[in-house]
Amino acid sequence: MESHFNFQTFEKLISNLYLSPTNTDHFQSFLDSLVETFQLSDAILHIESNQPDAIELKSIWIAGPTSYAILQGVDQNLLDLNYFGQFMLKQPVEHFYGWMLDQGRYPDNFDNYRYKPIHDWFDSHQFIDIAGCIFKLDHCHVFFHAHRQHDVGIFTQKDIAAFNALVPHIKQALNLYFHLKSAVYSEYDYSILDFVHHPSILCHKNGDVLYANESAKRLLALYENIELTSNDLTLDTPAKTNQLKIAVLRASITKPGDNEHSIITLETGSYPLTLLVMPVKHNRGAHLSGAIVYFYDKESSIVVNLDIIALIFNLTKIEVSICELMILGISRDVIAEEINRSIHTVKDYIKSIYLKVGANSQTELISTLLKFPVFPV
Repeated sequence: MESHFNFQTFEKLISNLYLSPTNTDHFQSFLDSLVETFQLSDAILHIESNQPDAIELKSIWIAGPTSYAILQGVDQNLLDLNYFGQFMLKQPVEHFYGWMLDQGRYPDNFDNYRYKPIHDWFDSHQFIDIAGCIFKLDHCHVFFHAHRQHDVGIFTQKDIAAFNALVPHIKQALNLYFHLKSAVYSEYDYSILDFVHHPSILCHKNGDVLYANESAKRLLALYENIELTSNDLTLDTPAKTNQLKIAVLRASITKPGDNEHSIITLETGSYPLTLLVMPVKHNRGAHLSGAIVYFYDKESSIVVNLDIIALIFNLTKIEVSICELMILGISRDVIAEEINRSIHTVKDYIKSIYLKVGANSQTELISTLLKFPVFPV
């Protein structure tokens, strides 16, 4: 089934594209239009920094009904098995390629057994094809991927030609985005975060930093391996930075009632950090989705109602103390020293806490406990 691509739809796409650099949601409307025009199940645009030793996400946009499936693939660490992406890296840039047209699916046999997880993920979501393009700019690479499902069919030569007609316009819009993005959010006043007790940063759903309160600036200035700028936050490793970007995106697009919170723990020497990523919806003239990142360090006073937690989960005083230390990202060895117990005893306490709270891991435990902070409304 071919998409209905004509001059009128092309004009609409170009209009959305060139408005992107000045919109608060940037390329979101353009991706939404692509999904509709080309009958895509999803469309992803993400920016990666030019680093020779690691891939670090800078910004990401995603659209389409199977957006959740992409996040699931990230959770399952399937990116390393994306051989179509590896194929595109070896081809000329700024040109669209179709998986079925230009490479084809590897056979499901013993020689390709290592690709079984990504094939299983692909098939479980009824995907049939991928189209993609890489843009190379002075300071970064920009990647575009889109999926189609079986009921629509594979990308045809006409589809790829239509995508390629957009390439020079996409590149121009990207250059304008980098030139203008620092001014896009200037009309918004996010200084209310300065009244939040905790070090906090407001992030746009694409990963950009919108505002950091003074507490966050002071705290993060103490960490040489964490960099906070006016519009970006880089953690101690590219993997952790990528985890944060995905967590912000997940918090922004999940539906109410789903697990919208994420916990990231940074082992930064003697002063570990715990990051709590929570969704926020902001409306002022235009709809803006994103997330607030709260930072907890060893010296922080965590605003958690421990008395209520103890009552709800029937925790003992020492179990509450251990929970408080675990929220701060303190290791079990250090917890043992803090409460003057052996490491084996601490492990037994933690097993008891897991059982009472209904958690299967430290991440689940912290996520549950941090749903009780008293944050300003």
